[in-house]
Amino acid sequence: MKKFTLFFIFFYFIFNIEGNAKTTYLKGINEVDLLIESFNRSAEKCSITEKQIETTVKYVLSNSKIKLSENPSDPLLYIKVIVINDGTACSVYSSITVETFTDAPFNSGNRGRFIYYKNDRISSGGINSGIGKFVLDKIEEMMKELVVRHHEDNL
Repeated sequence: MKKFTLFFIFFYFIFNIEGNAKTTYLKGINEVDLLIESFNRSAEKCSITEKQIETTVKYVLSNSKIKLSENPSDPLLYIKVIVINDGTACSVYSSITVETFTDAPFNSGNRGRFIYYKNDRISSGGINSGIGKFVLDKIEEMMKELVVRHHEDNL
């Protein structure tokens, strides 16, 4: 039993991923480069436009300490909205991430995405149900959650 307890304690400290991950959130990130993924035609049929999302995102950021930049070395605020339309209903996946492309540790020569923050939603509704406004409201809500997280991480 004593060996099992020591074994458990050892692996708890080695693989305590949550404890290690909490140090990387949004601390020190004050500028982001905005990228909104291009939409397909289904988005227009569901009353969702890239301009509406850009306006919503920029408005929320204008009232925060997060500034927009066009510097490619700054972390990326990546907004992805995927819309599926079957003619009568719209299904929407929306995602907000703050990420960067960086070299892998230990000089391995690899590069990859490092995600500082991620938040996403799934919505569904009829074409005439106001799904476009609902999705915009959810993106605004996610952006506000990002601003709050940024504030908490940079106290």
